[in-house]
Amino acid sequence: MSPTSSRRRRRADADNDDDNDNDHSARFDDPSQGITSPKRPRIDASESEDESRQRAFNPTSSASLANGNDEGGFQPGAIVRVSVHNFVTYEKAEFFPGPNLNMVIGPNGTGKSSLVCAICLGLGYSPKHLGRAGSVKEFVKHGKDNATIEIELYKRPKDRRNFVVKVQIRREQNSQKWWLNGKETNHKTIQALMKKLKIQVDNLCQFLPQDRVVEFAACTPVDLLHETLRAAAPEEMLGWQMQLRTLHKEKKEVSETVHTGTETLKNLEGRQQGLQADVDRIREREEILELAENLKVAIKIARYQEARAAYLSAKERKKEAETSLRRLEQESGPSLVAVNEKQEYSQQIVTAVNARKQALRSAEEATKKLAQDVTSATDNIKEFDTKLEAERKAHDAKKRDVAQSRSRITALQGDLKTRPDEFNPADFNRNIRGEEHKLRELEAEQRETSTQSDTIMTQGKEVTAAIKRVEADIASFNTQQGQQLNFMKKHFPEIASGWDWVSENQDKFEKEVFGPPLISCSVKDEQYSDQIQSLLQIDDFTCFTAQTKNDYKILTDQLYRQMSLSVVIRTCAHPLGSFQRPVSEAEAKDLGLDGFAIDFVEGPAPVLAMLCAEKRLHQSGVSLRDHDDAQYERLVQGGKVNQWAAGKQSFIVRRRREYGPQAMTAITKNIQPGRFWASQPMDYQEREEMSRKLAELRGQKDELKDEYRTVQAKISGIQDQKADIQTNIDRLKQEKNTLQKEYQKWQALPDKIESEERAKAVHEQAMRDARKNIAELQYEWDAAVIRRAEVTLRYKRAIEQIREAHHACLEAEIRKIEAQSDVQGLKSRNAHIMERLQAEKENLTQATEELDQVRVSGRQLSNEVEESLEAHPDKRDLFTQLAEGKGSAELQMEIDAELAKLELIHAANPNVLREFERRAQEITRLQRQMEGSTEKLEKLTREIDGIMSKWEPQLDRLVSKINDAFAYNFEQISCAGEVRVHKPDDFDAWALDIMVRFRENETLQKLNAHRQSGGERAVSTIFFLMALQSMAQSPFRVVDEINQGMDPRNERMVHERMVEIACREHTSQYFLITPKLLTGLRYDAKMRVLCIASGEHMPREGRKLDFRRCVQTQKRLMAAA
Repeated sequence: MSPTSSRRRRRADADNDDDNDNDHSARFDDPSQGITSPKRPRIDASESEDESRQRAFNPTSSASLANGNDEGGFQPGAIVRVSVHNFVTYEKAEFFPGPNLNMVIGPNGTGKSSLVCAICLGLGYSPKHLGRAGSVKEFVKHGKDNATIEIELYKRPKDRRNFVVKVQIRREQNSQKWWLNGKETNHKTIQALMKKLKIQVDNLCQFLPQDRVVEFAACTPVDLLHETLRAAAPEEMLGWQMQLRTLHKEKKEVSETVHTGTETLKNLEGRQQGLQADVDRIREREEILELAENLKVAIKIARYQEARAAYLSAKERKKEAETSLRRLEQESGPSLVAVNEKQEYSQQIVTAVNARKQALRSAEEATKKLAQDVTSATDNIKEFDTKLEAERKAHDAKKRDVAQSRSRITALQGDLKTRPDEFNPADFNRNIRGEEHKLRELEAEQRETSTQSDTIMTQGKEVTAAIKRVEADIASFNTQQGQQLNFMKKHFPEIASGWDWVSENQDKFEKEVFGPPLISCSVKDEQYSDQIQSLLQIDDFTCFTAQTKNDYKILTDQLYRQMSLSVVIRTCAHPLGSFQRPVSEAEAKDLGLDGFAIDFVEGPAPVLAMLCAEKRLHQSGVSLRDHDDAQYERLVQGGKVNQWAAGKQSFIVRRRREYGPQAMTAITKNIQPGRFWASQPMDYQEREEMSRKLAELRGQKDELKDEYRTVQAKISGIQDQKADIQTNIDRLKQEKNTLQKEYQKWQALPDKIESEERAKAVHEQAMRDARKNIAELQYEWDAAVIRRAEVTLRYKRAIEQIREAHHACLEAEIRKIEAQSDVQGLKSRNAHIMERLQAEKENLTQATEELDQVRVSGRQLSNEVEESLEAHPDKRDLFTQLAEGKGSAELQMEIDAELAKLELIHAANPNVLREFERRAQEITRLQRQMEGSTEKLEKLTREIDGIMSKWEPQLDRLVSKINDAFAYNFEQISCAGEVRVHKPDDFDAWALDIMVRFRENETLQKLNAHRQSGGERAVSTIFFLMALQSMAQSPFRVVDEINQGMDPRNERMVHERMVEIACREHTSQYFLITPKLLTGLRYDAKMRVLCIASGEHMPREGRKLDFRRCVQTQKRLMAAA
């Protein structure tokens, strides 16, 4: 479509960019399927929910509607009905497609692609297959909490009725709730049903939405092969393909394992050969070291044998010394008898001295103990003195208590004889109750009067508030904002109620919440008012603006849930400064624009930012003058300004860049006078009515003031009476309490006297007990004095015993000195005999010590030998053999010789041997692993060959059929096309190549997203999809706006082939969505055309728009012409 022709064509039925709030309606080619709605296509508003549900679960009724009372033609799983509610731009709509080709047509922005979205989401698939929004909540209509999709799928032969799938999308939770045939279910059940019905919304060959057309051309040939098999091949071929992929992947892994293992094995064997010489040297060194260690053990055995021989020799020498000593003692016996006897006497004296010293020490200890006993007896007497003093003091205290008790008893008996006056409490109680009754009556009267006062006060406040409101309303007649506010209250009462609540509760928000732009914004120059208002819709003037997410949540909860108001709430996350004009001021002037809409609007920055984000006021140009053709062409060709208002007309240019730079649609509308942002005419009659109402309210206020003063005076008098009565009550109660206390005190005197008598008796008993205790303590004191005297006498006797023991000890010491002197004299006379005896004794001692040393050394060596033999039990014979006939010195020489050999052998790295042995184990393990991998590789090869022999021929036949249909389609437009399978060695790289040629002097080229033009890609895509039609496994297929960017010739031929293929018998259901069609296209009786129309001139009653009647009228006009 050229820009010039599109500019001149008026599109009265077109909508703005998003078609958010204009009235919509839809109509099918069947007049019996009329839809009534002021919004989107919807079912009859008079139809009840129960009737709708009954019809939804009646497959006959739905299928009959869809097929003109003909249920045949639908494949199992085909779509019989689609119903949406609050979905995207639809408020409520219902579609009845046919069993073959369904042409869904309508201008851009009317909601055609929304039907595609409903099919995808309603059948349990993710939004990612649409290429649009990332989450399901974004498909809920703006301002609504949830959306509903209901899709009826045709039954299978074994089923009793059609399948009805229903989903509810919840915006707040971003979640989905599912039903199947009226019963709540889960998402997995829906997915399982789709798999049973072979529905493939996730396959681009079966489901190609508008935003994924370019993605199909960019699809890799490998993915295209898989998707084609899913779309056209039997289930067993897909299973074989998956098995082949798995087996080839496993074979590749096993092959890589075999190759890696072989290389590793060669590397290990080479490194093993390089270490062989070092290993031999290390082993030789280890043998020498082992021999040296064995010789060390043999040395221990030899040393043990040597020590055993030395022990036997020392034992013999000791025996000889003992014999010599006995012989000498026998020879010198008579000479030594006197010495021995004197020595025995001296020893006895020493024993006596020690005994008497011990007796002296015992006497001293006994005396110390008796001294302690004397001290203890003295302390005991002092303790009894203290107790006696305490008892005497207690006796004196009790004596004083008895005297005081007698005095109190005498006083109480005197008071008892004086009887007080008689006291009658009933008289006092009766008088007090009478006064309290009067007080309660006055309080009741006061409460009633206070209620009257509060009522008058409340009425006064209400009248005062009403006066302020009326005065404010009267004052608002003099300001433009006030006029706009009155206008909002008159025409939009719900919005006014919401604004009143927001104004009174601004403190509940994090930041200020702004009211509708109708009252918060204004136009700087009223000349531009109509142009600017033509760029906006009613919701844009009446929406509220929140600045934070929390404020948005609070506001929606209050206005939607609490107050149930029908208002619009928006927010904007970007500041006003981030919205830049598309061109500079000079460029705008050069393009014939006075500026951009945002330049002529003033108001709060967040509200202006919201308008820029929602309606792009910063990119919408305005001009008071009409544009000529040159200015229009410059704006359209420039591509920077796509929306502007000039003079009495507004223009919108919509571009589809994926279909090339020339794919655009221009919409022109007349500018109507604006309803807002203008001074309202003064309503003098309403102002006079308000003045009269103000006078009445002021009169009511004066009357309420007089009533209030009267009531307050009455309340004051009641309070005075209450005070007097309360004084009388207090006086009577005081008199009653005084008399009552005196009488009760006199009545209690006998009890007090009795109590004092008991206390006196207790004190007297305590006195008697104290005297008794004193007597007992005195007796015990006497006994303690006697015990101390006895202990003192024993202490005196013990001191006498110490003196006697000391004298006996001195006598024994003198005798010991005399005996020792006699022994020394005898020894001097027999000195030569004693020296010989001493020498023999020393010789015996030396022999004994030598024997002990040899015994200890032998035992130590024996333990060492036993430990060595226990550590190496298998070498016992070897150690014995090495030590046999050799001494320790000879064995040490052999060890030194072996160590000398060791120094001649170069010491290699000691870790080499461990590495050699570890590598040998690794080589053995790898050899076993290689044998298993080779067997597994051969087994995988046999399995792949078996499956490939079945799968590849069927693949070739399938691709051959697709290629024949694809080539035939291209022949019809004098071009060439081919579909072939690329079969490299790597099975994962097997691909389906689509080859096309659109010019005679070219060769076949692979279809991709870069080589062909947008129109050529679209033709190739639709021809490939048409080639799959007769082999399709899925019950329905969807293609959205595939004909955009085609030239008329290609589009006509593509349409011809599509109708021919899609309307054959026993083909799957087909949906083609397009915004425009050529005239004179082929029509088939099996086609169904679903027309979607929307715009500001659509009737609110959908049944008034009957396409069949329109066609009949057009035919009559053409026949008359």
